[in-house]
Amino acid sequence: MAAMAGPGGGGEGGGPYTITRPRERWSGEEHDRFLHALMLFGRDWKRIEGFVATKTAIQIRSHAQKHFLKARKFGPPGAPPPPLHPRRATPPACYAYSPEDSFRPLIQSNDLGFAQVYKFVGDVFGSGEPRPVEAHLRRLHGMDPAISETILLVLRNLAANLCA
Repeated sequence: MAAMAGPGGGGEGGGPYTITRPRERWSGEEHDRFLHALMLFGRDWKRIEGFVATKTAIQIRSHAQKHFLKARKFGPPGAPPPPLHPRRATPPACYAYSPEDSFRPLIQSNDLGFAQVYKFVGDVFGSGEPRPVEAHLRRLHGMDPAISETILLVLRNLAANLCA
């Protein structure tokens, strides 16, 4: 006796038909937000999802996987962040950093850029009018790369110290 095909065309044991979405390309702006969020939050896909705001965590994880593969293949300036251990959940307010994640700043305290770094950090945590994160990122994006890298490292070290 021949088996009848179900609604999914999978035969007797076939599951229901799944509707998939068409593939969506990432805009340059979305990719830039993804890169900034990746530097800020590591592999915390939910936080990156909230930051990018137009893609789901699954889409972001897939995009990140492709991004890391390309980065390895073409030799990026920085290494991808280490994967989070699946059994070690981090508290939602803290990041999981190891001592290797603390880096020395690219500029020294006698450098003129040092004042820019701490002015930026002070503005982020200052008591003045609160600014949206995007405004800080635009400002960061326009800075000298050594200064912006140092700012990100200082913020990462601050987060690690506050969570310790």
